[in-house]
Amino acid sequence: MTTAPNPTAGRRLLEAQTPLAFVQWAAIAGSLAVLVWSIPGLIANPDFATGDAATSERVLGVDMNGWHAVSGFLVAIPGFLAALRRSWSAIFCAAAAASLFATAVWALADAHAVGGLFYFPHAWADAVLHLATGSIFLAGAAQFVLGAGLRDRRRT
Repeated sequence: MTTAPNPTAGRRLLEAQTPLAFVQWAAIAGSLAVLVWSIPGLIANPDFATGDAATSERVLGVDMNGWHAVSGFLVAIPGFLAALRRSWSAIFCAAAAASLFATAVWALADAHAVGGLFYFPHAWADAVLHLATGSIFLAGAAQFVLGAGLRDRRRT
């Protein structure tokens, strides 16, 4: 009895699955896009005040403070780690897209979101950023799921 080869056999945990698939590139691209705002946002306004004391500086059109900038790192860093594997990337991209879409709606609903950590006087700009970056992640997750479905149909 022969068994199918295990494509991950001998691969170390932090060794990338190559060649990179579209879903892995989506995790990388979405994470980079988030950092385009997070890094300058943290530099421009490293304020971590809360409630009515929370401040905001527009960075590339989006309201940023220390909390908002750090939240971007909390998306980007796991995104780069997830990009090591196709399956990790798919799960991450779906979760990131859902959370970014949800926070876009939240930003529009409340100028002092998350208990006052974020202050968004120009909430529409934040919503556009979240929808755009969420769409990058959604494209990766959708392609992974739809691509797997197409492969399964071809086998039958």
